[in-house]
Amino acid sequence: MIEIKNEKVIINGKEVILFGGELHYFRLPKSEWKNRIKQIKAAGANMVSTYIPWQFHEKTEGEIDLTGKSRPEKDIRAFLQMIQDENMYCLVRPGPYVMAEIVDHGVPSWLIDNYDEALAKNEKGESHPVRLVSYMHPIYLEKTQKWYKHVCEIIAPLQVTNGGPVTMFQLDNEVGMFHWVTNQGDYNDVTLKYFQEYLEQKYTLNEFQKILTDEVLSIEEFVQKKVKKVEEGFSFALQNEYSLFMREHYRTYIEKLKEIAEKNHISVPFVVNIHGFDTVGGILKRGMKYPIGISQLIETTKIENVIIAGDYYIGNLEYDNYSDVIIANAFTRSVQTKDQPLFSAEFQGGCITDKPRLQPSAFDLITRLSFANGMNAVNYYMFVSGENYEEIGLFGKRHEWQAPLSANGKERAHYKPIQHLGKMFQVFNDELLKTKPEYNTHLAFYPDYFMTEFHNEYTEGMMREIEQWREAFLFNGIAKGLTINNIAYNGYNLLETSEIEVIKIPSLWVFSTKWMDANIQQKLVNYVNNGGNLIIFPTIPTETMKRIPCTILKDFIEVEQREIKHGFAIVEDMENIAAMMQTYGQTEGAFAWTEDGEKDVVAFEKDYGNGKVVVIGLGMELQFDYQLKAIKKIANKLGIYSNFEFDEKIEAVDAFARISEKNGKFIFLHNFDEYEKETSISFEDKLLFKGKKLTIPPRSGLMLPIQVKLTDDIFIEYGSGEIFEIEKRENEIKVNVKVIQDEEFLFTSSKWAPQESNCIKVEKIDEIQYIVNINKAEKVAELKFVNCM
Repeated sequence: MIEIKNEKVIINGKEVILFGGELHYFRLPKSEWKNRIKQIKAAGANMVSTYIPWQFHEKTEGEIDLTGKSRPEKDIRAFLQMIQDENMYCLVRPGPYVMAEIVDHGVPSWLIDNYDEALAKNEKGESHPVRLVSYMHPIYLEKTQKWYKHVCEIIAPLQVTNGGPVTMFQLDNEVGMFHWVTNQGDYNDVTLKYFQEYLEQKYTLNEFQKILTDEVLSIEEFVQKKVKKVEEGFSFALQNEYSLFMREHYRTYIEKLKEIAEKNHISVPFVVNIHGFDTVGGILKRGMKYPIGISQLIETTKIENVIIAGDYYIGNLEYDNYSDVIIANAFTRSVQTKDQPLFSAEFQGGCITDKPRLQPSAFDLITRLSFANGMNAVNYYMFVSGENYEEIGLFGKRHEWQAPLSANGKERAHYKPIQHLGKMFQVFNDELLKTKPEYNTHLAFYPDYFMTEFHNEYTEGMMREIEQWREAFLFNGIAKGLTINNIAYNGYNLLETSEIEVIKIPSLWVFSTKWMDANIQQKLVNYVNNGGNLIIFPTIPTETMKRIPCTILKDFIEVEQREIKHGFAIVEDMENIAAMMQTYGQTEGAFAWTEDGEKDVVAFEKDYGNGKVVVIGLGMELQFDYQLKAIKKIANKLGIYSNFEFDEKIEAVDAFARISEKNGKFIFLHNFDEYEKETSISFEDKLLFKGKKLTIPPRSGLMLPIQVKLTDDIFIEYGSGEIFEIEKRENEIKVNVKVIQDEEFLFTSSKWAPQESNCIKVEKIDEIQYIVNINKAEKVAELKFVNCM
């Protein structure tokens, strides 16, 4: 059986870190399947993932081959059996859509070519620019039911619940992505009928006429006559309602696919994959648009037995973009169920093109960073290169993807760092899963600020302003500043229906534009009245998302908003800080001012009983290091501090702690620069590792255990190096340690005694404690323990 519980995956009673790789059987000769599966396993993986492309298996309508009768590479059962033979798990992804650089994105071309009425339409009645189907069209669903029936006949008996390898079943792929990237919704008559029903359930006719238009006598008339011909007067309200509807529509579609799968005996957890990382300028990758995907698919998180997973493609992870991963984690965690682990079903294993050229350090760093920040399941996409058979490739024959394993099975440079981490996670699987990240504060996620996938000539200005502000002042501003200052934050979804629990969220940073719906403004007021500390930046909202005047929060704060200025500000005793500045008619509690002759207030704090509001009218896009110091100063002023301290001369060390209920912990340290850094480390005002200075290698990191079990009989009090392999015998235990510096461990064991060697010295402290020092002369040291009982 399989359970999703307490942020863990539990398979047949065992808690497991899922560490997988994507292998497309349909791009590899069947004779090579077993070898590649073994190579993935050798990298420390315990899972293989694959798409099952409808396009490949049903080239002609009604002629489905899943057994290999027309081509050996179509034998799905044989592939799944090979995975089981290696005692590995499998994530299956049978579409209907798979994308995967396949013609028509995995849906059979005959369906697109022969059933035009089932395609999504634009406002003029023309087919969607990427030949996308209309998700709830009955013809499409009928064809999907037939496909699922056949493919589930193969998958169902091989689920882990039946003793097989299949642990999860993905429903479609990146739902809504094509609507977003083309700025084109679906105006198929079937979809518009769903839209009409949505509006009729939400509004009475009188309410509807007040909010949208009174020029119609029914909602049906509005949908038939007005939706495709937007007028300025109701353009904002219509776009807002249509986007909210599409969230519901995507959920309806996913629920339908789940229903079909369950009727065909699928019972393992279902996965919904979220899109959004993108490339800036053709080289640098960012995650600033990833929350658009979260926003689009947020309603699917409410479906029972469904877990969400992100696509994480950050490219070469740098000092300048690593905070995007932390923000993505926080926002994803804020919407997922409390039991599910943070999971990336498409975790960067390569890149669709050979530009940018990804370095081995990119895979090492994103894996370390993600696990440090709480991720417990990843699937590297791609892990194996291949070849497109039967002309299914959207970009031709080759499908290399810069994967760790080339098409002929050769290991690329990043195979080794992935392998090191995979093996290390195997060693510490149980102990790492006992831990969770430690947080200092919370960052609000307002999904409606990322509901910008559509715009028209009237709404484009508002959408562009929201996009510019969130990228400059959130992703490249406050959130980035908190990250770099090692002030750890969890995410909080403002659309949660319950009130914000102050005891769990004592402080909350809220990015705001001039638009915010009334219920959210009131929720923030209630939070402060209940004793919460609200930090809002860089302005206070004065309208709803439909652009209806709404000043609930502003009236509560009782402040006059004045003009926006651009220039320099003074924050307490720190001057000359470049920023966009929202000025206020407020003097009491002020701590930041414009640096011009007016000295207008741009930031202030006000107490409300046990609660507090802090308004930071500074829109700072971090282009100078001193701006980081300003953010740290503001956080510290509010009693929000990092848990970590380093030597004063050391800059830019990223640090996280994962802590168990019994206070065992793993300290994660990351160095995004190209030179090594040596520093002592304090955590919660306590010097770690007895004050030993640690060397953090360039473009890499460390995962260091403190008070955790190595085995049932060996306890690590602390260790400065990474143990990545362990071999247990009746009277001997061997461990391999990656050596970065002169390493030091303190072990406790009443049964096992560490042994000296050429590069290892052992000092016995007492009957059960040993200090082990490892000379850095070797890159890998083998440490032996012998049974001393």
